Amino acid sequence: MKGTKEEVLDFLDKCELLRKSKFIMATTRIKDVLKSIVNSAALYELFHAVTANFDYVSAKRKYLITTHDGLLSRSRMVLPDSPADRLAFIFCLLVEFDHNSINFNEFLQQFFAEDGSYFSSFHSFCDKVVVSLESIVGEVFADELDENKGEAARQNGDAASREGANGASYAPNPAAAEKLSAVSLLIAREKNIISCSAMPEADKQDGISMLCELESAVREGRAQSVDAILRGYEYYSACHNGFSQLINLLSAAMEA
Repeated sequence: MKGTKEEVLDFLDKCELLRKSKFIMATTRIKDVLKSIVNSAALYELFHAVTANFDYVSAKRKYLITTHDGLLSRSRMVLPDSPADRLAFIFCLLVEFDHNSINFNEFLQQFFAEDGSYFSSFHSFCDKVVVSLESIVGEVFADELDENKGEAARQNGDAASREGANGASYAPNPAAAEKLSAVSLLIAREKNIISCSAMPEADKQDGISMLCELESAVREGRAQSVDAILRGYEYYSACHNGFSQLINLLSAAMEA
C-alpha cells in the first residue's frame, strides 16, 4: 500500500503528465488526475473537505465571466482567492470535463481563446489551472514531501488532512467517490434549473433547501433520509409541472 507521500507524488506526476501531454490526450489525462485523487486516502479527504460546503453553481457564475462590448462578447476564467475554494472549483470543473457535462474543447475556445488554436488554449489552461492545482496540493502536503521532516510532522499532517467538515474522518472509497461527484453535479444542475425558473422565490427556496438536505444525506450515507427527501422532492416537482428528471438521473448515477 502506498503512503501519503507516494500518493501525493503520484498525483503531482499525473498533473505534470497532463500539462505536458498533447491536446488530443487531455481528457484521458484529466481522468487519470481524478483517479489519483479517489485512490488516495489523504487526497480524497482533502477534496472531500473543500467541496463539502462549496456552492459550485454560484462559483461558476462568479468565476466564469462573459462581458459584452457591442456585438462582441469576451469570456475569461478567474480563480477564487481562497486556496480551499480554488481547489474545490478546479476539482468540480475537472469532474464536469470528465463527465462531458461541460465539453472541454468548447470550454477552452470560450475561456482560453488565445490565438484560436486548441494547442495554445490548452497550454494557457494548464498554466493557469493545473499549475495552481499542483501548487496548492504541494503546499498542503509540504511536510510529507520533505524527506528531512520527522515522522511526527508527517503524522500531524496526516491527522490534519483527515479532519473534514465537523471534524469527521473519512475512509477512501474510489467507487463511492466517483458516484458522489456525479450526484453532486446532478444536484448542482438541478439547483440551477430551479434558480433560473419562473417559480415564485419562496418555492425556489423550498426546492433548493430540499436539494441541500438531499446532498447532505447522500454524503453521510443516510439511506432512509435520502428516500424520504426524494419522495418529497418528487411531489415538489409534480406540483411544478413535473419539471425534474433528477430522481431517474440519480438512480442511474448511483447504480453506475
